[in-house]
Amino acid sequence: MADDIHQIHDKLVHRVLVNPESATDLLRRHLPETVSQALRWNTLKQLDRSFVDEALRGTEADFLYEVEHASGSDSVWLYVLVEHQSAPDKWLRFRLLRYCCRIWEMNRDRKPEPSELWPIVPLVFYQGRDRWTYATEFAELFAESVRDWPGVPRFSHELVDQSGIEPDAIEGELKVRIMQLVMLAAYHPDRPWMELLGELFNTLSAMPPRGGINYMQVFMLYVLRTQEPEAIERFRDALRRQAPQLGGDLMTYAELLEERGELRKQVEIIENLLELGDDWLRIEAITGVTEAQFEPLKQRLREITD
Repeated sequence: MADDIHQIHDKLVHRVLVNPESATDLLRRHLPETVSQALRWNTLKQLDRSFVDEALRGTEADFLYEVEHASGSDSVWLYVLVEHQSAPDKWLRFRLLRYCCRIWEMNRDRKPEPSELWPIVPLVFYQGRDRWTYATEFAELFAESVRDWPGVPRFSHELVDQSGIEPDAIEGELKVRIMQLVMLAAYHPDRPWMELLGELFNTLSAMPPRGGINYMQVFMLYVLRTQEPEAIERFRDALRRQAPQLGGDLMTYAELLEERGELRKQVEIIENLLELGDDWLRIEAITGVTEAQFEPLKQRLREITD
């Protein structure tokens, strides 16, 4: 179940940060100004590759971007690591350095072989219940008496601590604001998020769809999957006040979510029976689904899966 909820978070972040405008907004607001001013942001592009340890992909997700340096000499890597844990992890810095080394290995292996490595600017996006309490400097993992010694890596990361943000302090591009707000509400539902989210949804509903993604559906389904039923009812009331035209949509998406769950169970049962060697006469007797109905069933599941 824990892996399922982490996948919900990861899918949401991916849907938003795949949009160059949204990714640029998040990065520009949280990277050092000296770095931000030295980059040609209109050249930003995402690489479809992960560097996270296989065993940790249930609690971590990563996004790598390439962007040109303003000087025109080579490019820079911007690396976002999304961390989903209830409490901070002091060893995250150790893993992050390992992931950066993997990126540099990829950089070194490019053809033609580069004469220099590109710099990496790492940003940790921490999504948890407890405040982040650890330093961002790698050297802090060593005893204070030896931190200045040769051989101790000079490495640090930028940090977005979602746990410490108040809803009305979240700024930036609309989709990024909504993403951060609903993720904050998932771990801190007691904070005042409902009225603000209703206002933001009202603004989002007036914008034309972009990039082939229905962001209203993405965000509403996320809320439905991360909030308790009582909170969903209260949010529906807030939505009716802030965006009356959307009040009914929340329940429509709730029905869609329920349908998706039922279809997924049906498909899993049928696929398991097929793997066991059962014929379609037996499968139809158990599930009520014929062989001719199975492909349309899977197609419908694909259509409503975000």
